[in-house]
Amino acid sequence: MPVKSVFLHLTRLWLSGGRWAVMLACLVFFAWCYVQAFQWQSEAGAGIHEQERMYLNAAIEARRDLTPDFSKGVSKPLNDWLPHRTDGVVRPMWPWLAAWSVAADHAPATASLSAEDHLVLRSGKRWLFGLSLGFLLMLGLAAARAFSVPAALLTILTIGFGVLLPSAAVFSPDVLFQLLFLLTWVCCIAALKRNSLWLYGMIGFFSALANLTLPTATTLVLVFIFVSTLRWLWGLIVASWFQECGTTLWVWRNHWLGMILLVACHLITVGPMLAHSKEKLGDAAPFFWRWFDDENAMRQWTAEHQTRESLQALSAGELPSYANYLEFHAAVAVSERLSLGIRQMIQSVLQWPWSFDSLPHERGVFVAALSAVLILLMLIVWFVAPRAAHAGQALHPETAPLVLFTLLAFAVCTLDFGWDMPVLSWGSRHLALYPPLVLSLLWASESLVHRARRRQMRLPVFVIYETILWSLCVLAIWRVIAVLQPASFTA
Repeated sequence: MPVKSVFLHLTRLWLSGGRWAVMLACLVFFAWCYVQAFQWQSEAGAGIHEQERMYLNAAIEARRDLTPDFSKGVSKPLNDWLPHRTDGVVRPMWPWLAAWSVAADHAPATASLSAEDHLVLRSGKRWLFGLSLGFLLMLGLAAARAFSVPAALLTILTIGFGVLLPSAAVFSPDVLFQLLFLLTWVCCIAALKRNSLWLYGMIGFFSALANLTLPTATTLVLVFIFVSTLRWLWGLIVASWFQECGTTLWVWRNHWLGMILLVACHLITVGPMLAHSKEKLGDAAPFFWRWFDDENAMRQWTAEHQTRESLQALSAGELPSYANYLEFHAAVAVSERLSLGIRQMIQSVLQWPWSFDSLPHERGVFVAALSAVLILLMLIVWFVAPRAAHAGQALHPETAPLVLFTLLAFAVCTLDFGWDMPVLSWGSRHLALYPPLVLSLLWASESLVHRARRRQMRLPVFVIYETILWSLCVLAIWRVIAVLQPASFTA
């Protein structure tokens, strides 16, 4: 049989179901490794951080909200049942979820944890583990529909073992925030490709849940609003002056109605927290914690000013704010704090400098490799691949807004998270940027490969591309095997 016929037969077999059989087998193996790594990680972990105790006490306090008393009305007990308790630093979503495993007579946690305290801690970590594993399996199946098999596997391997599994080792809302931030990011990308109204609602809903978990996903949404508004303006100009229809599925007339839907879904979801914060602290959205130089000063001030009366007793000059921060800090100090926070965040997200002797895997290795692959594919499509003969072979018509949003969102969120690093020094909130970074690089690479295939690009390019991705998968799996060895697990 000729080689070409054998290749075509194997290709048909792969496309007809072989790729799904391989993907499902890999997902089963991935789930087994994930479970084993979590169990080993749980056995290796010891002690409790002070912030974990803080969330534990918040969960114990939120427990009484889960048994509303409807004898005196409906709206007030129902509003109190929803996640709403906050002191300006601790957001209500994670304590509210953890409160479901707290007994009604559970006493506040002290320096010496009780058996009931340990039970709540273990239950919370297992819930985070189950949530992250279920999300990763669904993400793997969704990625396999749009991406190649190695790209889909690399997505869940890097995100799962690089971010979610280490974050699930502590009783904190980091995993929940990372997942919600990623969902908000994906919805923003989808809405820039095709702005159906329900996508605007999902952006508002997921970003609100993220803001109920940790501060904050608002920066990401503001970048989306800015870029989509620029896209609306361009669509209006094209429709008014050029009378061109084009091939885009982005309807500029949907934009402002979508904005209203986004804001409405966001405010409805965070409404109980805003109302509670206004009643307790006198400010619906207190960001006092952002204007301190370190975490100790912030904790001390927050502990002394937890009521509306104590905050109202302060003069405008004593209340932490952006204006007061600039008044007492020189421009050089502000610049140094921002640059130091950005460096700390980037080093933590990419695990730089790379040592190759710590676990989990060095996240920056995969970012560097995927960035090199993407740049190489861009050069090939631009200079080597045949020119596009029709719209189906060209780049996506919304490529410019997608690229602008991606670059601007990474830059603005890096500035936002970097500014908070000296204050929110504990936890891994900043790792929420890593899953969108990996997904964006793979998404862009796969899009270029799809366009190159439609232009009848030569086969060796695709073979080399998939070989590189499979090599990265092997590297990630090798690091997973290292996790399962009796060595120190370092998040």
